[in-house]
Amino acid sequence: MTYQTKRDFPPRDDNSRFRQSQFPKGDLPQDQEEQPDPQYSTRRKIAVYGGSFDPIHNGHILIANKIVELGLVDEVLFVPTLNHPHKKNGLAASAEHRLNMLRLALEPYKQFSFTDIEIAKADEPSYTIDTITTLTHVFTDCELFLLIGMDCLANLHTWHRATELVQRNKFIIYPRPKCLPPPIFELQKRFGAVNAHKLMGSIIQDPELELSTLNATEIRNAEKDKLSIEKFVPEAVDKYIKDNKIYSR
Repeated sequence: MTYQTKRDFPPRDDNSRFRQSQFPKGDLPQDQEEQPDPQYSTRRKIAVYGGSFDPIHNGHILIANKIVELGLVDEVLFVPTLNHPHKKNGLAASAEHRLNMLRLALEPYKQFSFTDIEIAKADEPSYTIDTITTLTHVFTDCELFLLIGMDCLANLHTWHRATELVQRNKFIIYPRPKCLPPPIFELQKRFGAVNAHKLMGSIIQDPELELSTLNATEIRNAEKDKLSIEKFVPEAVDKYIKDNKIYSR
């Protein structure tokens, strides 16, 4: 059984936890104003975790696990992109390989799932605001959060329809080593006072929070140089990379 991106989902009783996309013809649904939630929401909370995942590594797993452990969300939905508008040098692994690596990495975790909703848009760039709008219309009974790293907060204003994205959506912002948030006055200039405080309030505040220094580019380069990456990626992903010679020179 696969998950379809339409309004009626089957129960979560499969092992793959793959939410396959079926885009409607024509334009994406129009954005709707975010409705205030009751003080204590009983809706299932899902973090939408976008990225290249080229490859998915233990740092990604750490972050996703931690926000579930902290009770911030019930599930993390990984959303690999096909053509990342913020990456100039393209992607090293194909969409098929990255989906396969995600499937292998996430298989042990019932609280994780993934979707090809952006990869299915092979003929155009993937923009977060379009993805989250579609997912909002799919998961009508869930509360969605955009999960981003602190490094992304610094350039969030460069994202497509950035102010609208911030205004209409909830965020979870994960700290990164040696990465401070932009000054509040900078966020206010970029997004307005209300949105600036919203973003600052979305940063996870935990002095004991474990941070990851792993970097996908360094992992790819290590594999190209025939160095071991087994400590950086799940075992099944390490084997898949080697068997398929994904990052070999």
